[in-house]
Amino acid sequence: MKTSESIDNLAPALLAAQSQIGNATKNAKNPHFRNNYADLGSVIDAVKEPLNKAGIAILQSLSEGADGLHLTTRLLHTSGQYIEDTAFTPLPKNDPQGVGSATTYLRRYSLAAMLCITQEDDDGVAAMPVKPVKSQPKLESTKPTNDDPF
Repeated sequence: MKTSESIDNLAPALLAAQSQIGNATKNAKNPHFRNNYADLGSVIDAVKEPLNKAGIAILQSLSEGADGLHLTTRLLHTSGQYIEDTAFTPLPKNDPQGVGSATTYLRRYSLAAMLCITQEDDDGVAAMPVKPVKSQPKLESTKPTNDDPF
């Protein structure tokens, strides 16, 4: 992770923003794995307003390397102070669709990691009543009794 020389203005602003940031809502379905996930829009929706109110902007820039894509996510404060980090992924396909897919993936995961957010459970499990655990039937004692000749 890289930072500006000082982050004395950014740190309290980031703390204020994080106290207002919620988790991203799972709003998209992965057809290959049949699971739900929070798409890029959901992650941005979870963080943008609290960050902006605290004077922090999100910048994400893409650069190409011989080995794949590099995405730098920077949190830039109105004071000019910043925190940034760069993520990498190889290209799944070396065409515009592959670049687009990899870019979206990097943007989503980098932003979520930098701001320590997770994806909320949206499958209703949390709202379902807890089923009582069935107790195991008691086994008869195998301890010999007094009328047992052995």
